[in-house]
Amino acid sequence: MPENVQIIFDSVPQMDLKQKVAKFFGFTKSGASLLGKVVRKIHTKRETRKIAGVALVFIGAGIIVYTGTRNIGGNPGINIDFNPPIVDASTLDSVQKPIDYTYESQRYTWVHSGIDLVAPTGTPVYPIMPGIIKEAGPSGSGYGNFVIISHDQEYESLYGHLSEVEVKPGDKVTLSSELGKSGSTGWSTGPHLHLEVYYQGKTVNPSEIVPSVQ
Repeated sequence: MPENVQIIFDSVPQMDLKQKVAKFFGFTKSGASLLGKVVRKIHTKRETRKIAGVALVFIGAGIIVYTGTRNIGGNPGINIDFNPPIVDASTLDSVQKPIDYTYESQRYTWVHSGIDLVAPTGTPVYPIMPGIIKEAGPSGSGYGNFVIISHDQEYESLYGHLSEVEVKPGDKVTLSSELGKSGSTGWSTGPHLHLEVYYQGKTVNPSEIVPSVQ
């Protein structure tokens, strides 16, 4: 029992336990409650309010992280740009899905800047469009082994969590070029491909560009 509650109990004269309990919870004719006094006393403490504020911040951050990682894999990319660029996919030719996958474990949201396509480790990964390899190799971040391709018309695409990378910066790739193998490197809880698409430097929903994904 907290010390301040014990002091209040001890300050009630000539009461048996039943009377003390009734007084504490307000089960009296007046309705006065010693518990209420304790709560009011605690509530007025500045330190308590600070602790409550910090706790709410951590709870909110926890909800965001949980939302971004609740499914298999996923590299939480906090994408708070609520005005993404307008994409005219009708101008694009020869766009394909990058991997033969079983299902999408996570879609594009404001806390997840790509899509997760679940496939067994070692499944070949291909470009969504022809282009030139911009970056390739271990990322040192949540992406694990990854590849970034620069495409025409200001598009780029990223392929994350690869078990193997089979290209290097500067390579020209076509739709039939194998970029690597799917895997679970980096921040991942299961084998899959994490795909991101950029237009004019900002992430866009891959479903606007890539056939068969949602």
